[in-house]
Order: sequence, then C-alpha cells, then structure tokens
Amino acid sequence: MGFFTDWRSHYAVGYAYGMTLSILSDVGAAAKIVALDLWAYEREWQQNLEGENPNDPMSDKQIQEAKAWGLGARKARGVNPPQPSPPYPA
Repeated sequence: MGFFTDWRSHYAVGYAYGMTLSILSDVGAAAKIVALDLWAYEREWQQNLEGENPNDPMSDKQIQEAKAWGLGARKARGVNPPQPSPPYPA
C-alpha cells in the first residue's frame, strides 16, 4: 500500500493544516479541528457512496483515513479536542 492510498497521506495533510492553526487560540484551533473532523468524515462518506456498494457502512480503513486528518492536526497544533461522536463512535 502506497503513501497516497492510505491514512498516512491524510495524516500528513492534517498535520500541515494543524501547523496553520498556530495563530489561533487553543479554543479557536480546537473548533477548527473539530470542523476538520466533520469535513473528513463527510469526505470519506461521499467516497463510500460513490463506490461499488454505496449501501454498505464505511469500512474500518475509511474510518481510519477520516480520523487521520484530525489526528495530524491535533499533533501539529498541540490541542486535543475530542472527536465528534457522531459521526465517530465513542
């Protein structure tokens, strides 16, 4: 599996996004990260709907990829707001 086809690329882009949040307060950065979580989940869900089996739930791989965006941003910014549930299971 290559870098651009798994969660590592999502994490790297999330990390880069998190670095841009350094000018915001912790509260502001946390809000942006939660918004990123929601966007990433929606992005993976849309990809799921465009796949061969749109009625199937998202796979573990898709959920891992969606979560990787926010995990990278959290690591880069140094704040760790809880991931929203829903969409992610608690």
